[in-house]
Amino acid sequence: MFTVHHGFWIYFFTRNHPRVWHFVFGSMFPDYVYVILIAMVMVQGLLNWHELISLTPEMLMGLVALHPWAARIDLIGHSVVIWLIVMIACLLLPGIKQFKAFVVGWGSHLFIDAITHGAYSNFFLYPLSHLTVESPVSYWEPDHWVHEYKLVNTSLMAIAMAYLIFEWWQKRKKRGKIKK
Repeated sequence: MFTVHHGFWIYFFTRNHPRVWHFVFGSMFPDYVYVILIAMVMVQGLLNWHELISLTPEMLMGLVALHPWAARIDLIGHSVVIWLIVMIACLLLPGIKQFKAFVVGWGSHLFIDAITHGAYSNFFLYPLSHLTVESPVSYWEPDHWVHEYKLVNTSLMAIAMAYLIFEWWQKRKKRGKIKK
């Protein structure tokens, strides 16, 4: 799933929680390494602003080969083992319990990636193992039902967005900010 879509879905389901933005930032956390990678590649002149709009996951994976540190950080961010250690720490250590929503958002990212990554699935047991589980569905790989996935995800996002707009409009109407 695209990074922004992770954020959208967790926002939709946690929008009434006081720490909604912790969930959102956590749900996009494992992919932040790519923002840094893209910035570095642009500074190096290997990618221009006008090329950014057409940057595909295939092209992004090609850029990772130029910066092995990005692959290592990606492995850490997409590891269920690392996530579980952090989650247990959040549950047990009183000083970091406030980060639980962030860590739950991060976990949602790992779950959604597990069901939307085909041939380029994550090493979810890293650093203990390089085991992967390939989903039959992928958000970008043509051999893994990408068109059907995009149709379903885009349709559901459009319905969810329409609902959010309707909900916003109803709240404004209740407060008297919209005239009948």
